[in-house]
Amino acid sequence: DTFDGHIILIDNGKKILLDTGCPYTIGIHDTFDFMGRQHHCFTSLAGFGINDISKLMNYQVDILMGMDLIGQYYLRIEYNSKTVTFSENEIPFQSICTTPIRSNMGAISVVLSVKNENVTLALDTGAKISYIGKKFTHNEVLNGKKTDFNPMIGNFETPIYNINASIEGVVFPVKFGNLPDMYASQMKMMGLDGAIGYDLFIAYNVYLDFQNMTMHIGKFSEQR
Repeated sequence: DTFDGHIILIDNGKKILLDTGCPYTIGIHDTFDFMGRQHHCFTSLAGFGINDISKLMNYQVDILMGMDLIGQYYLRIEYNSKTVTFSENEIPFQSICTTPIRSNMGAISVVLSVKNENVTLALDTGAKISYIGKKFTHNEVLNGKKTDFNPMIGNFETPIYNINASIEGVVFPVKFGNLPDMYASQMKMMGLDGAIGYDLFIAYNVYLDFQNMTMHIGKFSEQR
């Protein structure tokens, strides 16, 4: 399922928020079953539990699945057909582009080009809005405002700007916002210039190979 740009997995009656931008998995209980195995998870992180996250989302989820669990599998995301495939083995995928990804404090990041400048963005399946620094948006035309949330700072409003981004020469449109200064500074300290989420997944199918730390993107017509 999808909700407000978020990818929601439906598994054995549980609603799971897929979040490559979070290093850890958070659930109501400290264990849950997935892919025929029992996994351990946190019941809270930095004082926030799954119910706190659900309230900020305005949508009840049972589990936030982070990279400690996602990274154990090969992952194919087909947002347009509302399908996510997990596998312990490589998944067939016809790609038009392949690029390296790297681990950044447990989460995943990728290099994109924006306005002919390389930027390192968190690759965040949990992000309904993509973000970049104000230096990239200060001369752009405002395209409205949107509300987002972060568990550490709660709800906030961001201006939205339409700017093209590219991965290995493959161009796609992005609705970029600006993070609140406090959170933007924290990301900068992590070596990140922002985050890319929904905009990438709505534009292309994406295959993440965490064994070889590569991301492949493909057209919707090439999804199988």
